[in-house]
Amino acid sequence: MQLKKKLYLLIFVMLGIVLLYAISPILHTFFMFFYRNPSTVELGFLVVGIIGFLAYRGINRVLYAILIVILGYFVILSPMLYLTDAYTLTTLQKENLPKDIENFNGFECDGGGFLRILPKKVAETYMVSSLEYPRYTIDNVYITTFDNSMFWFAYLEPDGLFNRIMLKSKGIFMIPVNTTERVVIRKEKNIEYTPGQLVTDNLYWKLYRFDYFADYGKPRVVVKGNKIYTIVPQIKYRFHGFYTTPYWSGVVVLDENGNIKYYSKEEALKEFNSPIFPESLARKIVESQNYWKSSPIDNILNLWFKHENEIELVDSDGNRQPYLIMVNKKPYWILAVEPYGRAYGISRIYVIGMDGNILQYKFSEPKIGPIKGMDYVQKSLPTYDWDKFEIVEPLPIFVNDRLYWRYVIIPKSGGGISKIVLVDVETGDVEIFNSHDEYSSFIKNGEVESIKKVTVKDIIKYEKNGNTHWLIVLSNGSYVDLSADDLKIEDIIKISKLKVRDAYN
Repeated sequence: MQLKKKLYLLIFVMLGIVLLYAISPILHTFFMFFYRNPSTVELGFLVVGIIGFLAYRGINRVLYAILIVILGYFVILSPMLYLTDAYTLTTLQKENLPKDIENFNGFECDGGGFLRILPKKVAETYMVSSLEYPRYTIDNVYITTFDNSMFWFAYLEPDGLFNRIMLKSKGIFMIPVNTTERVVIRKEKNIEYTPGQLVTDNLYWKLYRFDYFADYGKPRVVVKGNKIYTIVPQIKYRFHGFYTTPYWSGVVVLDENGNIKYYSKEEALKEFNSPIFPESLARKIVESQNYWKSSPIDNILNLWFKHENEIELVDSDGNRQPYLIMVNKKPYWILAVEPYGRAYGISRIYVIGMDGNILQYKFSEPKIGPIKGMDYVQKSLPTYDWDKFEIVEPLPIFVNDRLYWRYVIIPKSGGGISKIVLVDVETGDVEIFNSHDEYSSFIKNGEVESIKKVTVKDIIKYEKNGNTHWLIVLSNGSYVDLSADDLKIEDIIKISKLKVRDAYN
């Protein structure tokens, strides 16, 4: 009978292990909390040891004593995590010392395919208005880069709980950011793993099965050879006794059929010209710059009382830092920080490349920040009805070694772009642009050039099979019918900027 009980217990334990493995991706956040914070596990072993000692000694009111010990664990946990976080950030700062730069030479955008204009809210509105399938919708909109251009993209995901469990993703929507026009590109293919599908078809379920003890950044897509690839940055952790520090280990790439491949960071830098360095880690590295003293305790005391050299990351209008820009055909994360306090001026700019190298520019005195810059925009346009329009997506732009905040004014419905505005962080001077051409000319030349007259008679744009088409009527009586799905990215950008009386080549 005793053997039978032991057998049942063994079977029960084995079934529990199988069940735990089956649902382990759901528990990833829970387990990673303890993995990232080994002090919680070490404290837990100490508590178990004390409880075992109390039980062994047969102390009176042992259950009461055990309850006190467990309660003490949770009382100690919060301050202990605060302390270990200080150790993490102090070590992270020492591992990621920024290199000071004297100017912004080399970071000016050339006004080409990487010129970022279209805001996320407008791109999302364009995508939603292009939906044709009642059982599908778009997922979160992210920015990506490939083929010498930047795009807003979103997966075409099943809509509703049942559909997300049963159906596959139907492809992706993409919109070039280098245009004010409505240019929707749809790549319609079944994608095996995406963030919007549920249970075992979910992208992160697949990633956690591939490497459980890691965190993963936002997915980005690239299109190569008419195939859709999803690139996800991977973050792993170095152990330092009772705390850990995060580091970028590489990327995990999935093709549309679900085949998965890992690239080390060295391999990824050679293979992909996309935002592969995790933006969450870029933000944490900048936050760690507040922990510049050698001792974590000194850093805590400084942040509590002195606030010496303390900086703050400030997000505006839902536009969470870091910002992605492209310079010389390479992506960079840009972060602007303010001095501690209620000031709205930037004191430093951090530029983080996809290789993780960090550059830092320090202003001699705080300059106009992204929030204060919005006041300059509103003052320069006093006749605007700000109940119907809004200022979105402040973005740092470098022109002729000067830093500007770029804003886009859009209807609150997100249905298009009204104006593009630049605010000089040094002087507060405001430049207002009514078109893509004016803005691009200023970025390239530091001034607006006159637009030449040319020979397009009419342009008719329409949607067919989820893709944008152009019927271009020429002055010689002929016409050209073009589809975004058949064109290269650079051709789409050129055509989207084409206007009546422009030259057609």
